[in-house]
Amino acid sequence: MKIASIILTSLNGGAEQVFIDYIKIFKNLNHQNLAIVKNDAPYVHKAKLHCEKILQIKNNFGYYDLFAINKVKNFIENNQIDCVVAHAGRAMVIASKAIAKITNRKILLVAINHSNNVKRSIGADIILSINKKIFYKTIDLGQNSHKSFVVYNSLDLSNYHESQNKILLNSQSIITIGVIGRFHEIKAFKRAILLIDYIKKNLKSGIFSEEFCRKKFILKIAGIGEEEKNLKKLVKELSLEDDVEFLGWVAQEDFFNKIDIFLLTSKIETFGLVTLEAMKHKKPIISTNTDGSLEIIRDGVDGLIVDNNSGEDIELQFARAIQKICEDDDYTNKMVNNAYQRLLEKFSFNSLQNNLKEIFGLG
Repeated sequence: MKIASIILTSLNGGAEQVFIDYIKIFKNLNHQNLAIVKNDAPYVHKAKLHCEKILQIKNNFGYYDLFAINKVKNFIENNQIDCVVAHAGRAMVIASKAIAKITNRKILLVAINHSNNVKRSIGADIILSINKKIFYKTIDLGQNSHKSFVVYNSLDLSNYHESQNKILLNSQSIITIGVIGRFHEIKAFKRAILLIDYIKKNLKSGIFSEEFCRKKFILKIAGIGEEEKNLKKLVKELSLEDDVEFLGWVAQEDFFNKIDIFLLTSKIETFGLVTLEAMKHKKPIISTNTDGSLEIIRDGVDGLIVDNNSGEDIELQFARAIQKICEDDDYTNKMVNNAYQRLLEKFSFNSLQNNLKEIFGLG
C-alpha cells in the first residue's frame, strides 16, 4: 500500500512526534511511505529518513488554501496514493478537499485526533483518537462507531535497556524535581516554581514530616518557549535562583538522568508523551488529572495524581505527593516498576503497530 502522511505545523511537539512514529511503523510494515509537510517544518529531516518522497508546501491561507489543496491533490494522483493519514485539523481539511477532487478511484482517509477539537475529522473513513474522551466526542458528532477507534501514542523501546537501579530517596538529602516541555501557559510550569517556594516557606509549619524537612529540593526546568521570560522573572522575584535551574532544550535521556521525580503540571494534556518517557526511565511520576494522564497512569499504582479542580492548593497537593514518594522507597519502586510494565503492555511501538494492523489492515 502507498501511504501518504500529512501534517501542516511549524513546530516540534507531541503531534509531530506521533506523525514521525506512524511513518516509522508504516515502514516497518513494508508499505511505501510518503509524506506531506509545511515548507518550514523543523521535523522534515526525521521524515526523510523513512519516506521515499516528501512534498513540502506553503499553507498561507489556512483551511481553504486552494494552492495547497491542489498541490496535495496532484501529489496523491501522481504517486498513486492508496491511503492518506492526516494529523490534526488543518491537515485533515486540506487532505479531505484534495481527495474529493479525485473521482476516478477510492482513496482511504484516516484522521488522527490529537486534541479535543474533533469536528474536522468527522466523515473520514477511519478516525483514530489518542484518548477515550476524544473518541466519544467523535461518536457524539455522528461518526460511525465502527469507523472510530482509540489508539494510544507510543514509545520506541527497541534500543532501550531497562534500568535496574533501585530508587532510594528516603536516605537522599537532595531531591531533584523536573519538568520538561514547551514553555506555554497551558503547561503551567509556574506551578513547579511555586511548589519549590511553597516547600521552602512551610518546612517549619508542621505540614511536613521531620524527615521531609531535612531534605533540600531542587527544580530543573527543561525546554524553551514564549513563557520563558515570565518563568525566569518569577524565579528571581521569589529569590529561588539557587533552587531552580533552566536547562534549555535537552535530550530526553539527559533530562531524566538529572532528576529524581518527574512532575506533569499541565492544566490540559490530551495525552502526554513525556509521561511515557518518565515511565521508560523509571522515574516516579506525579501528574495533574488531565485527560491523557488519567488514561496513562493509575493513581497509586503507576504514579500519583493531583486534582486540578479540587479547590485545594495545587502546590500543597504536589508537596504531599513528593513526601509520599520520598518516605517510602518500597512503595516508590513498586510504582515505577508497575509503570514500566504498563508502558511495555499498552504504550510500546509493538502495541501501536498491532493496533494499526488490526484496525485497517496494514499488515
